[in-house]
Amino acid sequence: MKRKLILFGIIGVIIILLLIRIFAGSGNKKTETAASLKPVVPVEVYIARDTSMVYQLSTIGSLRANESVVVVSEISKKVVTVFLKEGSFVSKGQLLFKLDDADIIARINKLNIEEKLAETNEARQKAQLAKGGISQEQYDGTLNHLNTIRAEIEILRVDLSKTEIRAPFAGKIGLRNVSEGALVNPNMILASLQDVSKIKIDFSVPERYANDLRQGSGISFSTEYSTKEYKAVIEAVETDVEKKTRTISLRAVCENRDGSLVPGASVRVELNLRALDKKLFILTAALIPTVKGYDVYLMKSGKAVLQPVTTGIRNRLSVQIVEGLSLNDTVVVTNLLRIKPDSPLKLVKLD
Repeated sequence: MKRKLILFGIIGVIIILLLIRIFAGSGNKKTETAASLKPVVPVEVYIARDTSMVYQLSTIGSLRANESVVVVSEISKKVVTVFLKEGSFVSKGQLLFKLDDADIIARINKLNIEEKLAETNEARQKAQLAKGGISQEQYDGTLNHLNTIRAEIEILRVDLSKTEIRAPFAGKIGLRNVSEGALVNPNMILASLQDVSKIKIDFSVPERYANDLRQGSGISFSTEYSTKEYKAVIEAVETDVEKKTRTISLRAVCENRDGSLVPGASVRVELNLRALDKKLFILTAALIPTVKGYDVYLMKSGKAVLQPVTTGIRNRLSVQIVEGLSLNDTVVVTNLLRIKPDSPLKLVKLD
């Protein structure tokens, strides 16, 4: 009886050990299977290809009138007549203000009388000099007196012309600051005059683009108060670099016949610097910044492959790949934070 109990006990222990081993092996297989499975990441990809691209630069500029001047008086006089109308267009040479000229005219009239008398004396003494009745010195004194009177008349005529303030060029008058009867002086601004038939666009670009700037190149720009895109042509490029900002100043010109562009306004300038043909580009969103530069993920055989790349120029959406990619490589552009090397990928969109 004891032998039977011992035998049954041994058999029971063996069965228990076998069951433990079976269940333990099954658990290890489940763990190994779970560990071997990685989540599939849905991604959008971009096929690297040869692309033609225009290299653009965006910057901020300001508008200024083609010609601009403040209208002032050269002499201190009283305004007797105002001919201009605020906000109107005037032609070149048009009379804007008339200043008091009564005293100048009176002095000219007085000198005209003295001139006639001096001319009579000069003619008489010239005849006497021919006959030897007077000396050359006496005649020279009389002739000098006549020439002095004539010079004084010319000076007064110049002063008389300054009493008529005219437009130096055709343009639009702004607000006037004086009325009839006001006493003006050379330091007083009477009005402003601007030629807005053309508009100048002044802007600056970083010095590294110095070799891409060309006189006669086209630009486009837009304003805050209009959705219209305007075109202009670069008229001049500054010859040196601004030392404080390390930028180069440029000036472009745009037609403004309708007067829609207002001097002084700020604008956003788009400058086409260079056209690139047959270069390898990908979407900027595919780049992964690293300490050494940039990496991208490639999709190969359904898995993610990390690839270092060297970048070139870029614009808002695309970046040139100088080294690291080949034509028709499949570059991942979404879910980059969820991907690790060898992660299984599922294609959801192909660009």
